[in-house]
Amino acid sequence: MKFSPLVRGGVLSIVAAMALGLLVTSGAPDVQAAPQPFPDTNPRSGDPKAIEEGEALFFKWCSSCHGHKADGETRFGKYGANLKIFWRGYCDFVVIVLNGRTKLGMPPWGGVLTEEEISKVGAYLETLATPDARWKGKCSPNLL
Repeated sequence: MKFSPLVRGGVLSIVAAMALGLLVTSGAPDVQAAPQPFPDTNPRSGDPKAIEEGEALFFKWCSSCHGHKADGETRFGKYGANLKIFWRGYCDFVVIVLNGRTKLGMPPWGGVLTEEEISKVGAYLETLATPDARWKGKCSPNLL
């Protein structure tokens, strides 16, 4: 029995797709989630020297938008986020500082501040945090 090239091609395509599906599903290793780029908690948290240096860095780079009390209040009004009630967790804090949130007016600081300096700023901000602030936690997938 002869089949037209169109039928032969269609049958071969179906067989090939089935074989590929079996190969992919049967021998594929389990896919693991990518590791977080930064830890859940600040490694400099509670370190007095880091907190002191973080305070100086905050006043040099952050206070003009986030205010001298880190509450978002500046002499020009409420401009930046209130960092006393930060709720996203340390990992998100680092990602946000490095990459910025340009749609919200925050520039990226990755070319200015090192990860070590950012962790010091975070250590300082943790000392100002309200009881309901959240400085521990995994990175939000939508920020990565």
